[in-house]
Amino acid sequence: MKNQEPLISIVIPAFNEREYMADTLQSVKNQTYDRLEIIVVANGCEDDTAKIARESASLVIETPIQGISYAKNVGFSNSNGDVCAFMDADSRMKDDLAEKVCQSLADGYDCGKAKIRPLDDDRLRGQIFCLYSEALSRITKYVSWIDSGAGAFTYATRDLLEQVKEDKELFKTKLKVMEDVDFLIRLKKKGNYKFITESCLYTSMRRFMEEGYLKCWVEDTIHVMSPEGKDRKRWEKQVD
Repeated sequence: MKNQEPLISIVIPAFNEREYMADTLQSVKNQTYDRLEIIVVANGCEDDTAKIARESASLVIETPIQGISYAKNVGFSNSNGDVCAFMDADSRMKDDLAEKVCQSLADGYDCGKAKIRPLDDDRLRGQIFCLYSEALSRITKYVSWIDSGAGAFTYATRDLLEQVKEDKELFKTKLKVMEDVDFLIRLKKKGNYKFITESCLYTSMRRFMEEGYLKCWVEDTIHVMSPEGKDRKRWEKQVD
């Protein structure tokens, strides 16, 4: 990294996220580190996600093509940062998270992810699930061929991101689930990886609350081991 403070591009893919978008972007604006570029990629939205995003984001890209990997790739291609972070749209950054990313870079790391905490589920099960995800992330930090998932906030230097591309893609568009796991595995193989536990990302547990924690845990465990060919049709726009 350069000696000067790096510009961090925060890429946020969003599909019909009007209920979360304003608070998500405000959490980025509230960061104690302010050399940030905010890029929202509204992919296939049928609501006013993009309109809300334009009130705070540096750049809003609208595309009719739905897909989280596609949206992340588009965001990265349009970013200017020395570092690029990918953040879920239904999440909020703790105020010092960007600062912790910069500290990790100063300490010699060039990629990583942040631990998660529940945004909207105060019940014990939400806390337990996030602690479980943190424990797995601590363990798999040292294992290059697998990751625990929970990649709601991931980051890497631009140089490393260019190195981990496969077939000119940063995120594999053929993967409909666990694209973040595949991405993190490639980062760990080539980079110096940091699991940030000194700060966190507060992320929505809506899927777990709607479908059940046990069901989602079983599904994710299956998907993380073999993501190719899997999908979650219920997340996607229904086309007649």
